[in-house]
Amino acid sequence: MSTDFNPKVAIVTGGGSGLGAAISRELAGAGSRVIVADINLKGAEATARELGAKAEAVQLDVSDSAQFEALIRRVKADYGSLDLLFNGAGVSCYGEILDLTEVDWKKVLQVNLWGTINGSLAAYRVMAEQGSGNIINMGSLATFLFDPLFAPYTTSKCGVVGFSRILACEAEPYGVSVSVICPGNIRTPLLGQCEPSRFTPAMPAEEAASRILKAAAKKKTLVVFPFYTRMFWWIDRLSPKLLNPFRREMLRRARQRKASAAAGK
Repeated sequence: MSTDFNPKVAIVTGGGSGLGAAISRELAGAGSRVIVADINLKGAEATARELGAKAEAVQLDVSDSAQFEALIRRVKADYGSLDLLFNGAGVSCYGEILDLTEVDWKKVLQVNLWGTINGSLAAYRVMAEQGSGNIINMGSLATFLFDPLFAPYTTSKCGVVGFSRILACEAEPYGVSVSVICPGNIRTPLLGQCEPSRFTPAMPAEEAASRILKAAAKKKTLVVFPFYTRMFWWIDRLSPKLLNPFRREMLRRARQRKASAAAGK
């Protein structure tokens, strides 16, 4: 990380595994006190043990605004400040819109979108009072690809990007920096066993964590990486229709697999 970026107290959601754990390690390595928050307490505790005495594990359901607010107020009271919030908790689901249930939609939106809003609003109030702080929210490559079969996930991430960009503008006069990160594929549990194509390879979580924190140190609002993600971003801005052949082929193959599986039963 940049030598002038050393948040004293940081909360990392989704810190029990994957990118959240990698962010926690980066912050702890820079000397930050890290509150590792995850709905999976055992995962959070494992990360905190790895980081040592300056780390603390807490169980947190990010979709519960009161729970998030209480954590942030408690951290501020215990340590005197909240310098960074990384909203890394996330879930996904797969399937065509006709096959998805209301439960599927609510789960993804409550965690990815409302979880980010809940944490950001609670942290923003504290940071505005103290006149400083960084909020880092996770968008996605999906906000440029609009892949079929991932509608709830993509919808949630589009909301995160819009919310974060507006918050960044409003928060700036209070000394609060807001960054929204739109990375390509990252090798985390959320990616599952899926192997990305050779055109969209998955980067190690440690590399992504380093790039994210360096961008936050520079107070960048919208962070898009690596190159292939920026390429899809440029193509979508040029004309949303240019990627439609790719989307149709992805959907055709998925329907073909589904039909083959049904025929094999």
